Amino acid sequence: FTAIELMIVVTIVGLMAVAAMPRISRVVAEQRIRKLQEVVATDIERAFAFALARRERKPITVTYNTSTYVLTVADRASGTALLTDYIGRFDDMSTTAVTFSPSAGITIFPVGLSTAALTITLTNATYTRTVSVTRAGQVTRS
Repeated sequence: FTAIELMIVVTIVGLMAVAAMPRISRVVAEQRIRKLQEVVATDIERAFAFALARRERKPITVTYNTSTYVLTVADRASGTALLTDYIGRFDDMSTTAVTFSPSAGITIFPVGLSTAALTITLTNATYTRTVSVTRAGQVTRS
């Protein structure tokens, strides 16, 4: 190969890489928000399992702190955290917004019912994913 041919090939490969970069960053952003959605959905499913499986038969609370970006599953009576997850802005699954509705969280009773349906909306720069939970504990991802 001559130096000119090699430079042409390197230029073409460079242009192809530059053209692919925006697509790769969108895929990475979408995969991060999907991963976070799966983590949150699993935490909610575990909260319902905690309420049903605990021998003390105590209610469990699920709350989200908007200042610390922490999702907490705790024993309602003692306040002891059973599970905490950081779903904030600076981890590998970072978000730009988390909406927790109802904002005060929910209580899950030992019979498997919660005080209200729960909707958690996770948003990063371009994608929004939702985790919805019925009062009976059915978790759906959309």
